[in-house]
Amino acid sequence: MQERRESIVTSWIPGPILDRKRRIVVAVLSVMAIVFLGLSFMFPYWKVTLKAPQYPQGLHVYVYLNRVEGDTFEVDLLNHYIGMKKLEEAAKLERSLALYIVTLISLFTLFFVFSGKKVMSLFAIPALIFPIGFLLDLFYWLYRFGHDLDPHAPIRFKPFTPTLIGEGKIGQFATIGTLGLGFYLAMISFILVVIALILRFTVCNACPYKEKCSLVCPHLFLWPPRQHQEEKR
Repeated sequence: MQERRESIVTSWIPGPILDRKRRIVVAVLSVMAIVFLGLSFMFPYWKVTLKAPQYPQGLHVYVYLNRVEGDTFEVDLLNHYIGMKKLEEAAKLERSLALYIVTLISLFTLFFVFSGKKVMSLFAIPALIFPIGFLLDLFYWLYRFGHDLDPHAPIRFKPFTPTLIGEGKIGQFATIGTLGLGFYLAMISFILVVIALILRFTVCNACPYKEKCSLVCPHLFLWPPRQHQEEKR
């Protein structure tokens, strides 16, 4: 019983002993990360709700990676009165490139599975910075829209930054900003890549060929390596 327990521990916990299971887990986690990131493209990453007495049901805007949906006409009309630009003018470049960016990140994550020790972190970085990059870019556009107001607008409004997450207020409107399902799916992808990266480090640190490893790992699913087997005999 004790031997069986030790066998399970050495198979899954980082240490000098490495088996094929951990390498396969890295590949499975990476593929799952790609799937979750791809699914995130289909759902909104951010949602904002505006509430006021004249809109008892509220106005809802959903921000996807490549488009903006919801009550955009009504919100654009309200924004016009305080000198804000139309929603469609925000992040035009980012939205036009979104599909290509997600595809490129997915390819990098796939390359991460087969990459050598010296470059594997580079292939994992895009998937790790993507959710954070989205939030930073969204905050930038919220700040820009709230500060780049038309001075000739019907209603003079003091520059402001709409609330990214949580409750805020714009004039007589109460706002609620929340992260959408798409962002949470991207975060799951982020977590899976982090776990896969940690496991890859344990895989590479225990590999007898780690010093000779280059761009591609030739022993990814072969364990123990032939040299190690011969030494054990």
